[in-house]
Amino acid sequence: MLKYLNKFSKYIQFNPTKAYLVLANIVLAVFAIWFSNVGLLPFAKSSDFAFFVMLALVLALYRPGWTFAFFVGTLALENINLAPNGLGISLRPYQFFGIITIIALLVQMVSKRLAFPLPKWRWYDLMPILFVIAGFLSSIGSQNAGTSLKQSIIAASFVSLYFLSRVYIQTFEDLKRILPFFMSSGIVVIIYSIWQNIRFLGGNAPFEVMPGRPNGTFTEADWLGIYITFLISVLYAMIYYIYKNNFYNKSAISNFQFPISNQFLNVKIFKQIVIYICILISYIVLILTVSRSAWIGAVVVTVGFLKMILTNGSLRISHWQWREFSLQGVFVTVALSVSLVISLLVPLTNFQIFNRAVSTGGQQKITIACPANADYVIPERISNLDDIKPCRHINLEDIEKERSIGNYVTEVYRNDPTVGIRAEIYKKTIEQIKENPILGIGWGSIGNILGRDENGASLNASNIFLEVWLGNGILGIVSFITLLLYVLVFSIAQYLKDKNSDKAAIVFVLLGWAAIVFPNLFNSGIFLGFVWAYLAVAVGLLSKK
Repeated sequence: MLKYLNKFSKYIQFNPTKAYLVLANIVLAVFAIWFSNVGLLPFAKSSDFAFFVMLALVLALYRPGWTFAFFVGTLALENINLAPNGLGISLRPYQFFGIITIIALLVQMVSKRLAFPLPKWRWYDLMPILFVIAGFLSSIGSQNAGTSLKQSIIAASFVSLYFLSRVYIQTFEDLKRILPFFMSSGIVVIIYSIWQNIRFLGGNAPFEVMPGRPNGTFTEADWLGIYITFLISVLYAMIYYIYKNNFYNKSAISNFQFPISNQFLNVKIFKQIVIYICILISYIVLILTVSRSAWIGAVVVTVGFLKMILTNGSLRISHWQWREFSLQGVFVTVALSVSLVISLLVPLTNFQIFNRAVSTGGQQKITIACPANADYVIPERISNLDDIKPCRHINLEDIEKERSIGNYVTEVYRNDPTVGIRAEIYKKTIEQIKENPILGIGWGSIGNILGRDENGASLNASNIFLEVWLGNGILGIVSFITLLLYVLVFSIAQYLKDKNSDKAAIVFVLLGWAAIVFPNLFNSGIFLGFVWAYLAVAVGLLSKK
């Protein structure tokens, strides 16, 4: 019995240093968002920026592990720039802390004071290097060689962050130590995203790229959707870990008639409640983004999670855990239902969420206003707005205004225009790949071929694999797919091994893979910091199996 008491005491022990660092990470994320919104970031003066760099470098040389923790904690801060405008570059907080930490590590390596061994490099670690080389090769023959070269350097910076993460997160224990920093800033982003929509509905400046669709700390709502999907996959993996963790051993505890068994049970239940509350508010933000690609990814991740709870890697139906599957299924359903009720009834959005979900199949329900004296029949379905002239597409908040001036307001279904736009993008992308299959056209040239959206931003290939092939050539796409396939195939093989009882790390890898890949079948989120950090962590965890 003493053994279990010791385990429990170790479990609940307080680590003040880590707690202070997590708190500092939360404060850092909050102030970075605040300063960016009010114009205090990026730094106005180069001297102020240089002073900040020196302070961070001193901290990194003293405790590089701390600056790496802040690197992980700022991975979600994608639309915040630290570098003064005069420098001509954009420097995100996680890039800043990543570079500072790399410098500190290099100093320690040169002085032979590195506190931990470097990981053993494998053949798959060559894939990111080939990815970078491919970018530079593509820039040579690009029509915009200067821009392509600059973008290739940016690609190299992301790969450097991959290797930084490989160095620091080599085991599942390393991941558990660093996870609070990622999750704490994730909660900040979730709350901020909800706050954006509350301000929009209240008629205040929402700090959103597209009013009504929160983008949080990302440059667009779809990127936030991918991030939230990944965050949900991490939360699911945490639920799996709690459920399967050998620390809570029913058979061992049941041998003792002692109140401590209730303490173990209470800890387990409390942790699951906290995690499901986080899942619930993550669902809310996912709904508010109105990102259909992220919704698809979340569905795949949720189905995968429930299947893993059910089977635990066993192909024998007799070994399946139907009770726990049903229980977790109920929890997921309740969390989703409550999130929908909160989003729609509070309300937190003026989008027609269910119609948006239906439009995933190609049909979109819209509200139109027509002159009251118009003498024609309005069809139930239209191909485009030209079919119902002089009727106009209106926003939901304008319904009462249109009715007050005597216009007739109704709803019709139309072919989702984004489907046609995406089809045209795919067509142009494939044509360019056929013309430049070996070297591609270079990272900086994609927007010139595909055009720009209504906000003036360059369009992307709307598919991460087409984007990589078009921008990076055949070497880039082969190396990228090879790395992804290695992570997928090897993790599935490890998950199905009966002898591999500790599968929580593999569940994290598999769910994270689905959370990143499936939404990116309709997006091009290749240059997102958490994507490269995930790949490094996945490779590191699998290398230990």
